[in-house]
Amino acid sequence: MPLETIFPHSYAEELRAVKKKGRFALHKMKLDLLSRPKLSNLAGRKGLKLNIGCGPLSFKGWVNIDFESFPGVYHHDARDPIPLADGSARHIHCEHFLEHLTQEDAVRFLRECHRLLEPGGSLRLILPDAGKYLRAYANEERAFFEPLSHLGNAARPFRTPMEIINQMFRMGGDHLFAWDFQTLALYLREVGFSHIEPSAHHDVAEEFDIDGEDAWRPHESLYLDAWK
Repeated sequence: MPLETIFPHSYAEELRAVKKKGRFALHKMKLDLLSRPKLSNLAGRKGLKLNIGCGPLSFKGWVNIDFESFPGVYHHDARDPIPLADGSARHIHCEHFLEHLTQEDAVRFLRECHRLLEPGGSLRLILPDAGKYLRAYANEERAFFEPLSHLGNAARPFRTPMEIINQMFRMGGDHLFAWDFQTLALYLREVGFSHIEPSAHHDVAEEFDIDGEDAWRPHESLYLDAWK
């Protein structure tokens, strides 16, 4: 049925334009999905180094995984099981990703990391340290907050420590759970990790060192390593 029989002519033209754009967007999405490397191509591989939630920061020699589409990055929603065999990874790097998951999804993700690691394999987690923020606030450490006035690339500078804390906890709705070492270590033990240690920027074996270089990362982040 012609659109003009239902809508005025001007509306019909607009609807045709929207429909055309929708078809183009779906075609582009299909081509994009087909062109992305598939994790299923790695079936049976062992000794992998996984960089999960990498965003555009992909590294040679690593299996770089993210929900967004970036060149050379495997597309996968890490809230779902990762289609790789048990024990297929010797190391997993996950930087500023866990805070974007709900508490329940985070626990499932940590359990999935444990499944993917070979015996003795290691997991490196880097994420905002809520404990740092709260201790600095309680102790009135203004020097801690001064470099964070534009946290999250905020257009306008935050003026008080509490504004910065709200940004870290919420990040416009992108942050869903706040972590400190005690809580993260507890959950890691509960999913089966046997040894957990606090770490620091670049405090990791050279072959596994892909820590982000932005100045704010070591300033506000929690660094932790865990072994299966």
